[in-house]
Amino acid sequence: MSRKKDFTIITLMNRGASWLIEQGDYEGAIKKLQKRLKNQTEPEPRLFILKELGYCYLRLNWFKEALETFDQYLKVYPSDTDARFYRANAYASLKWTDEAIKELRIILTLAPNDVLARHELALHYRDKGWRKESLNEMRKANDAARIYGNAEEQRIVAGSLSHLEDETNNEDDRFMASFLVLIILLLKMKLKMKGLYK
Repeated sequence: MSRKKDFTIITLMNRGASWLIEQGDYEGAIKKLQKRLKNQTEPEPRLFILKELGYCYLRLNWFKEALETFDQYLKVYPSDTDARFYRANAYASLKWTDEAIKELRIILTLAPNDVLARHELALHYRDKGWRKESLNEMRKANDAARIYGNAEEQRIVAGSLSHLEDETNNEDDRFMASFLVLIILLLKMKLKMKGLYK
């Protein structure tokens, strides 16, 4: 049987679950997908079901289940950037920032122009306190969005870049103000020691 025909059969089998996912009924979709998974012995359809199942777990904030499911899937399809992006989101939701960063970096080795992966990586760098790296990565995301992104991605990345630049400028201003206050205090101390300031 050809891959295209296999995919058509898989799609027809999972149409009910897909419809439930589109409706936002992730628990209903999970029930259908788990049932299909039990009855499915062919590897290809099982993997398709696993990916959909992982997505449903993620949408329900069942992050550990999502991770376990995507781990199984990615053992066979390690270059599936969508599954890796979902796994990065599960890691991030569990506050496992280092793992999320690692996953996003893998995505970018596979797909260097992935706008959303670059965007998320920049935000995780910011969360780690890596301002310079965050701003640099967000600028790369903005460049990629202008060339490869859709209008929504362009809007999101441009807004995030603007926000990061404002944060960085404000941080620089606060640093400069703190530095000037420190200089003034040191001058006052020096003048007091010389008896020139009371």
